[in-house]
Amino acid sequence: MHLPLEARMKREPRFLPPLQSVIYGYTRRMLDQTAMNAQSFAMVLAEKYLSLTAPDVRGVALRIGDDVAEDMRNNAQVLRRYMDGTVKTLPADLVDAWMLALPEPYRGECERDLARRRGVLPVRLPTANPAARVVGVAELVSEFAQLLEVIAPALADGRIDTNDLPFARRILDESDDVIAAVLGIRGQVQAMFQQENTDA
Repeated sequence: MHLPLEARMKREPRFLPPLQSVIYGYTRRMLDQTAMNAQSFAMVLAEKYLSLTAPDVRGVALRIGDDVAEDMRNNAQVLRRYMDGTVKTLPADLVDAWMLALPEPYRGECERDLARRRGVLPVRLPTANPAARVVGVAELVSEFAQLLEVIAPALADGRIDTNDLPFARRILDESDDVIAAVLGIRGQVQAMFQQENTDA
């Protein structure tokens, strides 16, 4: 039995962009679309990095001290060196701080894209804070509204087909966000239920 030529041919490898390129892309977009500038973002990044990374393992020269102006210059220079490619690799100990320094919606979108590379959805961990539960429901409603907004043009003709390819990426993104929000609420309810059973 002979396989068709297409089946015998190897697929061209499809490489993912480097993780840091995804993070830098969202950072650039955030800097272009918000009032935050590189210096203020660098200070938020420094604060997150210094609070998350133990002093004995820090490898990045971010700092917050008594001379705020000098710290701003230093931290902005560190940020620039990563983003302009002078420093070729984003250190693993800086990735989490960088992600947490990004404001929403850039952080959520970046987390979603990075998780999608591995075939998973980013879902927030359950919390015992009652205010967080309300935020979870509000997030679900908001994400569902955004899904409806992007799916409406695709459904305008009563069906989804190849003519709707221009909408496909946003529909996938927003549906992933709805699923993640539902799973987040489910996790909160499940944690509450388990707590109730252990208290009984």
